[in-house]
Amino acid sequence: MKISATVMAAGQSSRMGSKNKLLLAVESIPMIRRVCETVLTAGFDPVVVVTGFEKDKVEAALNKLELQFAHNSNWSDGMATSIFSGMAALPDSTDGNLIVLGDMPFVSVETLEKLKNSFISHEGKHIIYPKHDVQQGNPVLFPEKYFNEIMSSTGDRGCKRVLNKYPHDVVAVSIDSNEVMLDCDTDEDYLYMKSIIEELDVQI
Repeated sequence: MKISATVMAAGQSSRMGSKNKLLLAVESIPMIRRVCETVLTAGFDPVVVVTGFEKDKVEAALNKLELQFAHNSNWSDGMATSIFSGMAALPDSTDGNLIVLGDMPFVSVETLEKLKNSFISHEGKHIIYPKHDVQQGNPVLFPEKYFNEIMSSTGDRGCKRVLNKYPHDVVAVSIDSNEVMLDCDTDEDYLYMKSIIEELDVQI
């Protein structure tokens, strides 16, 4: 079964002023590189990174990783255009695609493997998502039968709409950690992420 991933790395990080959040360091590694290394280690193939804002800087941060790039020149029109760009670059033989947010650096290899294994055990026929407590998290793995509907969506909530539209076709994978909820949209989010790392260092 061929299971790919598309990593969203096109946005401007408008809520963080002049900083590109994807290039901020998380344990001395650019956030986007940490995310992509995790996805690669979990065995998704291919891994397509969708670039837009500061394309060259993002690609430079991912130097020497076994990735494919899809540039979205319309990135400012919303995430749906980036999802379209990434999924349009997938091989025709793709059975499922994991849509990964580039600003979620704490999602672990173990969690991604759980999602992938659940997808395989359900014969690639269902939408698979992580759940922490009672909340739906990210990333979400979609079977090929929904690709066209996802790619025809507009705005920033196309995948969410598809997930909500087919509740009978959705499988939740329980994740004990809140890693599937932690993204980085603001300076406060980034400071919180740094505090988590510092706390882990103290515990170690």
